[in-house]
Amino acid sequence: MRVRSAVGFLVCGMALVFARPAFGQEWRGRARVEGQVTDDKGQPIAGATVSLRWTRSGQGGPDIKTDAKGRWVFFGLSGGGWNIEIQAPGFIPKKTGADFSEVERNPTIITKLDPAPKEAAPAGPATHEEFRVGGKTVSKETMEAIEKGNAAFQEKKFAEAREAYQVALLELPDSEPLIMRLSAAFEGEGNTELALKYARQATSLDATDIHAWFLVATIELQNGNLEAGKAALEKVPPEKVTNPEVYMNLGIVLFNKKKSAEAEVAFGKALAISPDLADAYYYRGLARLQQGHKADAKADFHKYLELAPNGSEAKDVKELLNATR
Repeated sequence: MRVRSAVGFLVCGMALVFARPAFGQEWRGRARVEGQVTDDKGQPIAGATVSLRWTRSGQGGPDIKTDAKGRWVFFGLSGGGWNIEIQAPGFIPKKTGADFSEVERNPTIITKLDPAPKEAAPAGPATHEEFRVGGKTVSKETMEAIEKGNAAFQEKKFAEAREAYQVALLELPDSEPLIMRLSAAFEGEGNTELALKYARQATSLDATDIHAWFLVATIELQNGNLEAGKAALEKVPPEKVTNPEVYMNLGIVLFNKKKSAEAEVAFGKALAISPDLADAYYYRGLARLQQGHKADAKADFHKYLELAPNGSEAKDVKELLNATR
């Protein structure tokens, strides 16, 4: 959940940042982006799906297929922050984020996908099939439910995936990977309450599952629960955090609670992951201004305008610069 500020609160005295409304804005623009998808050995993956979603709307954006050399390209995106998800049959999906420019050449996005683990392997004589998941023998119906859920999830049919996983869960109530997939399906449906419930259940079964902790941190911070979000994020090694959004959410919650120094650090971590993320400069500028660090704040505001001269915050930034002369 992204939030924004009203300029007047900084000009006339500090106040909370208000929630940014979700406008159905057009995501098309002049940015050209390209990339390549490979496996863990560097071999190209043909037919992978690259889903680009504009962070302003959370929904708008194209789905692109990679060619025989694993390459993809698209011209006509709006500048600013984008969420990127890459999926291919037989591989673990990967999510990341990037900030695109409409006036400068955007760097090529190289993505490596890891092969998906095999959940089950038939065993025994040819006249008898045995299905095993996580070392436990399961029925054919449960194995089929898992496979159906995985296929539906790949196609982003999250309700169908969730229903299939719930069927499998009847026989595998303590399967941490299955519970985590159920959590992800609920998140895909937009049911963050149940997504959080099952993500926390996954962490109780496997405290080393950084994906579960990351999801817990993301949802808690989206809900404005600072301490719970920070505690979950501490379970994730910093080098494993490749999406700046979790640090953006952390910084915004900290800023709302007037912990501007900590917020500044969080936005700095977001920029360490994505140095061209214009919004991070905007929010860090607000945090610095809240501390009275006008020179540093102005530097961030100027950087925002450099990266996003026509961005949604450009007008506010210009007013802030005039007010802090």
